[in-house]
Formats: sequence, structure tokens, C-alpha cells
Amino acid sequence: MSNKHYYSWKECLIDIQKIARQVSLSDFKPDVIVGVSRGGLVPAVALSHWFQLPMVPIQTALRDFPNWVTYTPEQKHKNVLIVDDVCDGGETFHKINDEIKEFCDVAKFSSLWWNNECNFTPHYFAREVAKDSENLWIHFPWEFENTQEYITD
Repeated sequence: MSNKHYYSWKECLIDIQKIARQVSLSDFKPDVIVGVSRGGLVPAVALSHWFQLPMVPIQTALRDFPNWVTYTPEQKHKNVLIVDDVCDGGETFHKINDEIKEFCDVAKFSSLWWNNECNFTPHYFAREVAKDSENLWIHFPWEFENTQEYITD
């Protein structure tokens, strides 16, 4: 059985702000926020509001309900920030990068959680974990498994 971390809405919102700060303090100025379906949609919407930029959802699931729709950025979107909830194995980010690199000037990747045992390092992340070694499973608040674990005062 894996160790479970019930990631709260409060933690999530704080971590989204951490990523917004990292992006704001960098030289990167995105034209668009791209949310990776499903888990990246919530943080992508929040970052879209933070930066007052359009948000584009993309279907790029390799694990749960596998479905991949190729994403091509609009011509005006030269600096793309791709957002997911967790960079687990790196496959999703690698595949997106391979697909879009010829269409944009700069693509940067962000995730709330980064599994530092994978073969991809996002440009921006809020939490680093050795997910495999620690046998950790992260339950995000939008997943609604054991909902009572999310309820706070």
C-alpha cells in the first residue's frame, strides 16, 4: 500500500501562488497558459486569472482515460506556459514539448508537484518529492476520493 498525501485546497492555492511568483520573477513572459487535462486544468485556470492571459485546455492523458489530441499553439502564442498537477514520469511533458517546439519561440513547463526521480525537470514547480522511493500517492482536492480528508475548519 502506498503512502497517501491528501493535498488540500489551501495547499494547492498557496502552491499556485508560488508558481506565479516564480514565473513573475523570471525573464519568461507567457502569451498563453496551457492546461494539461485533467489535473492541470485547475492550476492553469488560476494562473490564467493571475496573469490575465488566455487559457487553452489540452487533452493529453497517457494514464487515466488515455486520449491524446495534438496541440498546436496559435501563431500569436509564441511563449507558452504548460501547466500540470504533477510531473510524475515526465512522459507527458516530453511528448508535448516534442509536438510544439517548432510552433513557438519558448515553451516552459510547470507543475504543482515534481517527482525528482523522473527524467524531466519542469521550469517551475512548487513541491519536490521522491515519489517512487517514498511510495507516495498524492490525492488532489478535485479528485474527491475520501472527500472527508479535505474538509477543514
